[in-house]
Amino acid sequence: MKRVLSSAILALVVFASALQAQEGPSTTRIEGQHKQAAAMEKMEKTLPSTEMNLLKLLDNENPNVQAQAAQTMRDLEQMFPKYPFESWLGPLEKKLKDEKTDPIARRLMALALDQLHSDAGDAVIASVASSSEDKGLGLLCKALLVKSQYK
Repeated sequence: MKRVLSSAILALVVFASALQAQEGPSTTRIEGQHKQAAAMEKMEKTLPSTEMNLLKLLDNENPNVQAQAAQTMRDLEQMFPKYPFESWLGPLEKKLKDEKTDPIARRLMALALDQLHSDAGDAVIASVASSSEDKGLGLLCKALLVKSQYK
């Protein structure tokens, strides 16, 4: 079931990217912009369900699935900066603070938290920066705090 769900989410993201990439060259810039805007509107309508599915994938035991979920979260945060991905804060914090979580996935989760641009996310990153046994992750978190000017 988890594999089917993860495959479906990844297929959705790949399909949306492929749709944008395969659209033929536009005769005008404005035509291309309208097609892209329409595709983004369609994707935005599915964000609540995508958001919940990614949270399920974050709890998957497979580190590659966790890393892919975190990366997809980052991608969606960049594509939809005004959408409030608030439900991700708690689960990302939990996984980021778990020393047993895959190191690569943890780094991607720290980056995803940073892209939420929230004080709560910055507080989690600060906590991990000062307490993580993973020195590389601690350095990344400190660098993210410099960028965010968190105090």
